[in-house]
Amino acid sequence: MAIRVARVDAVRGEGAYYNDDLLAIRAGAPKDGLVYGGDPVTPGLAAVRQPAQALLLRIETAAGAVGWGDAMSVQYAGVGGRDLPVDAAALAGQVEAAAALLVEAGETGFRAGSDLVDAHRLPDGRQLHTALRYGLSQALLAAEAAERGVTPLRVLAAETGLEAPAMAPVYAQSGDERRLNADRMILRRVDVLPHGLFNSEQAFGADGGAFLDYVRWLVARIAQVGGEGYRPRLHLDVYGMLGLVMDRDVGRMAAFLAEVEALAGGLPVAIESPCLGDDTATTIELLAALRARLAAQGTRVQLAADEFCNGDEDVAAFVAAGAVDQIQIKMPDLGCLTEALKAAAACRAGGLGVFIGGSCAETDLSAQLSAQLAMAVAADQVLAKPGMGVDEGIMIVRNAMRRALVEWDLGR
Repeated sequence: MAIRVARVDAVRGEGAYYNDDLLAIRAGAPKDGLVYGGDPVTPGLAAVRQPAQALLLRIETAAGAVGWGDAMSVQYAGVGGRDLPVDAAALAGQVEAAAALLVEAGETGFRAGSDLVDAHRLPDGRQLHTALRYGLSQALLAAEAAERGVTPLRVLAAETGLEAPAMAPVYAQSGDERRLNADRMILRRVDVLPHGLFNSEQAFGADGGAFLDYVRWLVARIAQVGGEGYRPRLHLDVYGMLGLVMDRDVGRMAAFLAEVEALAGGLPVAIESPCLGDDTATTIELLAALRARLAAQGTRVQLAADEFCNGDEDVAAFVAAGAVDQIQIKMPDLGCLTEALKAAAACRAGGLGVFIGGSCAETDLSAQLSAQLAMAVAADQVLAKPGMGVDEGIMIVRNAMRRALVEWDLGR
């Protein structure tokens, strides 16, 4: 169903967490409570940690339907090939350009409008900021759903051919509170846990010892608190630290991951970003070599990609190389929601798991729409977001899926 965009409005908002300078943190930026000291290293950041901004975007159709979408950047914006953090004032001109584009387009909608937004180029040849594309596509989706009198899931299902939606398994992330927040996840019996945030040598250990101690504790804690029958998947993000502390030595990294598998006691294990290259190509090469070594030695630990995998071309390259077992389809990094749909299809076609991710720095609205997209692509896991409080993110994502299922059964 086509809609006509009558106006686009924007107001400054807030993300649920912070934009952090990953390069400064990995270089040893001192932490004092919630604050990091020292100067930022990544261009475009005013501090090592700063509150995440968002742009709240409103699209009104000629028929009077309204759709909202939220534009924000991920926690570690500005690194790994990503755009800089959202700055509402700096993006004002791009918002005006996008508004004119959509209003002048005439008949459009979620798919056609997203394609327009993706194809638009600024005078210097760049695309609109990734976060803005993300937020505009959400608002287009919501506006079309509102005009049709259905849920966003119904619009997305038409894109994917979904016939019978179901709850997607939920994956929660701990932040720095690795143990307390793991308890929250276990009590709520999430399907996949705990993230871990091993983004510095202090957290990971100079030889990975602190990481192994945590895995040992986590497995015991799952058995103690979760009780009989609770067998979650383990998914731990190390932000390339394994490669850093082991000098990108594939043999040493593979031996380390075999030890992780042994400590997991039969629980499935995935390690996100175990090692990073200097760009997309070298990251793919390194991960592919590590994955081949794991297979050769019979280690079943899965590898997941995040950094340097920010668009459909990157996803296709990772899939074609057989570099990983799953890719975090990091919603704000891909831009329009249609790009996430394409990435999910590429992962499925390549035999990879479909992981609908995102960031703690997102908003309640973007999280709810992400949850419906995860259902539309029958994702193997969807990130609980936003924020690092755990309980709130799990609640927002699970309840969004539950509501969508009720509406689906009612024909909406």
